[in-house]
Amino acid sequence: MRVLHMEDGPETGGELQFPHANIVAARAVTGALESSVGPLSHDTLIAGGSSDGEREPGEPPARVDTISSDGATILEELPIEHPMGPIIRRLVAPERPGTTDVVGELVPDGIGTTVVLLGALLEEGERLIKLGVHPTTIEEGYSAALEQVEHTIQSLSRPLESFAEPTAAAEMVASSAMTGNDIGNARAAWAAGAVEAARQVGMPNEETFAIRQLRSGSIAESRLVSGTVLDRNEVCNERMPYRVEDANVLVLSGFKRGKANDGKTGGLQDPDFQQDGERLIVDSPDDIDAFDDVFVSRREQVVAGLVEAGVDVVVTRVGINDAYQELLAEHGIMGIRGVNRLKLTQLARATGATPVVDPTDVTPADLGFAGLVEQQVIDKRQGRRKRRRMMVFDECPDPESVTFLLHGVHGQLGEQAATEVRKAVAAVATANGETVGPSGVVPGGGATELEIASSLRAAALDADGREQLAFEAFADATEQFVSTLARNAGMDPLTTLTNLREATTNATNGTTPGLVFPAGKIDDVLEAGLLDPTAIRLRCYQHAVDVALLVLRVDDAIDATFTDEPTEPGDAIYDEHAEHHQEYLDERDDTIWHQ
Repeated sequence: MRVLHMEDGPETGGELQFPHANIVAARAVTGALESSVGPLSHDTLIAGGSSDGEREPGEPPARVDTISSDGATILEELPIEHPMGPIIRRLVAPERPGTTDVVGELVPDGIGTTVVLLGALLEEGERLIKLGVHPTTIEEGYSAALEQVEHTIQSLSRPLESFAEPTAAAEMVASSAMTGNDIGNARAAWAAGAVEAARQVGMPNEETFAIRQLRSGSIAESRLVSGTVLDRNEVCNERMPYRVEDANVLVLSGFKRGKANDGKTGGLQDPDFQQDGERLIVDSPDDIDAFDDVFVSRREQVVAGLVEAGVDVVVTRVGINDAYQELLAEHGIMGIRGVNRLKLTQLARATGATPVVDPTDVTPADLGFAGLVEQQVIDKRQGRRKRRRMMVFDECPDPESVTFLLHGVHGQLGEQAATEVRKAVAAVATANGETVGPSGVVPGGGATELEIASSLRAAALDADGREQLAFEAFADATEQFVSTLARNAGMDPLTTLTNLREATTNATNGTTPGLVFPAGKIDDVLEAGLLDPTAIRLRCYQHAVDVALLVLRVDDAIDATFTDEPTEPGDAIYDEHAEHHQEYLDERDDTIWHQ
């Protein structure tokens, strides 16, 4: 994709006029995302620049390329220099907290659909402008048409409970959300896991839903864990048990440093008397032995308190020293140390444990529960003989945080798989009403778009004046989306659209014709299980219209780049401020303009 600049264009001596200049830029973005729409979408290769990471002297910079079929990922990675690029990103795709390997990241869905609809609306709007319709009239028509679209979508929406098998319908929603390549033919299994995850935690976030990627095993082994997985931790002492059933779990969290921690370290360690400048002064070796006896007594009291509380597994934010490890092992208690804050929070929410700072103040009420805690051997460590280990906390009775284990994937393939799973969980939660917007689902496969187009053409008959043209243009833009679905599946767009219109007109017995994939035929999409969340479909149209109106509304551009010279009074919007600025410069000789 070439980089777009404001002066590109064939009109007026090579310079595009507004709003055509912005329409061209927005449609260029649309062209890059068209192939990402639909269940048979294709991957897009985005050739990146040089990596900013560290490299050895003389080593050439590494090239960073991205391959993805996820609309949000493609939109983020596109090298767009035109001013409309950031605007489209900001309004269409909510900012995400980093790359797709962020644990529990919420991945927005429907981005490709939104951008394709935006491009179609702008294309139809540009056609109307050439026919002499003023942009303001188009704005008014599109706004009125959007109200009709919202009404139509609401009328088509059905709650999941209205289906004969609500769980099966929810799995259809999850499967429809996982567009692109069916990695390892695992879509059906992942959809079932996504439904269960949404049932447990609702709309996922970084604390309630985690994905761990493992090189070991096959994709078919991927599963949802009713608990959490610590993929960078292991049992800290070989004498401790590696498997505990019906485990009571203690979570020792970190602490905020003060003048002295008194041993309350979020772990099992002896007090550090050198912290914050404190020193231990002794007069004889007997004093050292006395202090050692105090530490030994304290350790025994702490571990005795854990045993009395019924602790089976201790998980700490910081360390467990050797002496504590020996005592825990003697009592058959499993110890896991050095767990980061996020994973510790996920563990606490999964098991129901209350994080504790002071190990001397543990009660049974603070403990969580896991039906199984087990150390498992996983990936081989790079450059080492030993294989990596992880801790699995499974079979938690009512977890507020769950983890999806992805086996047999890593790198960009792993990121793409993680993205698809997150989208599936979010789609099911949205259909269940766990987010802003209406609950329920609407037919997929272009069936909803055909109904919207039909209702818009009917409503156009009652519209005023030239707004009728905007209604018709909106309907044409909606059908362009259906043509894109057909094109991505290798079908002839014009023939397919014609056949779909005929099937919709002749539909009987409550059938809903649409494009059914991968068969690539026209059939009842509800029977085929093609369902999309109502709220996501509404958001696609609302965001597409919002950005389209913004593009059509812009009729000029101002270069806001600062110059090295002060503003002349005649060039400023507020002359009085410019005059004061010039007076200030005349009185001083140490400003940047005098250097």
